[in-house]
Amino acid sequence: MNSFEQTKEQYLAALAHELRNPLASILSSVELMRALGQNAEEIPHLLGVVDQKVMTIAGVLDTFLVESAAPEITASVKRSPAEVQTPHKGTRVLVVDDNTTAADSLYQLLALRGYDVQVAYGGMEAFRKAHTFFPQVAILDIAMPDVDGYKLMKMLREEHNSCTYIALTGYGQDQDKQRATKEGFDFHLTKPTRIKAIDAILKKVASKLERAA
Repeated sequence: MNSFEQTKEQYLAALAHELRNPLASILSSVELMRALGQNAEEIPHLLGVVDQKVMTIAGVLDTFLVESAAPEITASVKRSPAEVQTPHKGTRVLVVDDNTTAADSLYQLLALRGYDVQVAYGGMEAFRKAHTFFPQVAILDIAMPDVDGYKLMKMLREEHNSCTYIALTGYGQDQDKQRATKEGFDFHLTKPTRIKAIDAILKKVASKLERAA
């Protein structure tokens, strides 16, 4: 690969990352408003339009950047519809993202589903909270200014090896998914991700914990 091609690839990856973060905030906010309920007659239609446009943009990005962009969890959701419908409450989840809107929205969506959730807006803050919260699942952004998701995951694994680690990131190319697996993440989800995809993973984890208890 020559320098021009490498620069182009890096530019496209950075562009995708910068686009996906605001998309993630929009999608999380839309799902949160829907979950809380709205009274205005126009709201359901407007939410549907915004939701559709968000996913259309994400689909265009996925098609442009990678040949196969479906998250691994998609197949699991299709294979196990009964499991998705069964709630598992009380699982301890740590949400880590320096995008405060995305982090807070995901926190509220998971709390509404009965999960025991805490949120951190940076790597070191998350590391400190993990010492008292003892998460069973950690949902980590990758690009964070103080400690990135890869380093944070390794730091947490030294003390919480039984925890399940999910990368939730704007970096969604094949090499990004492969790196996440190589670094030790259990799952990789590309922003924006619907709450049902995250919920499906958490229910699988909860089922394993129940069987092991």
